[in-house]
Amino acid sequence: MVELRPLGVRCNIQCQYCYQNPQRDAGNFADEYDIDRMKSAIEAEGGPFAMFGGEPLLVNLKDLEELWSWGFTRFGHNAMQTNGTLITDEHVRLFRNYNVNVGISLDGPGELNDVRWHGTPSKTRESTAKAEQAIQRLCREGMAPSLIVTLHRGNASAERLDRLYAWMRELEAMGVHAVRLHLLESESELVRAKYALSTEE
Repeated sequence: MVELRPLGVRCNIQCQYCYQNPQRDAGNFADEYDIDRMKSAIEAEGGPFAMFGGEPLLVNLKDLEELWSWGFTRFGHNAMQTNGTLITDEHVRLFRNYNVNVGISLDGPGELNDVRWHGTPSKTRESTAKAEQAIQRLCREGMAPSLIVTLHRGNASAERLDRLYAWMRELEAMGVHAVRLHLLESESELVRAKYALSTEE
């Protein structure tokens, strides 16, 4: 699977542990892209491709449709990994029309996702709610997403495990059947000290 990042590591939220933060700190953003060159690169690698970021839904709808229409014609399906906060009715239409397998990165409901920071506590919770609603909607519409859940002190410490377990059962009941659990890893000693689980945990 070819990883396609039209806007590099540009993202609309600021996850505190994101492994791409050093790239952002270095200013490695893409402000423009060439769709024909991306298609050629995917063909050269043999495809298919998954849109990634940063946040791939920062790419405008017209260009998303062009890429996914081409991907559907060429490979029969598409894939994308998103934080789920920007999904609109129009995105859902594109997912359906072009057989887009959607992956959502979310660490839990409510406060369990607070490490996926969006500037303020209230905006962070609002973004988390949007991602939760996107999961529910995609499940209702028969397009259940897969999930990536990073385990850290904010969602998998002893006092939060029961809530995390309950959420996993809720996801299964909704129709989510693919969840990848990642242990938080970071090159930053400060991030590890603040958020990483201990070996015992």
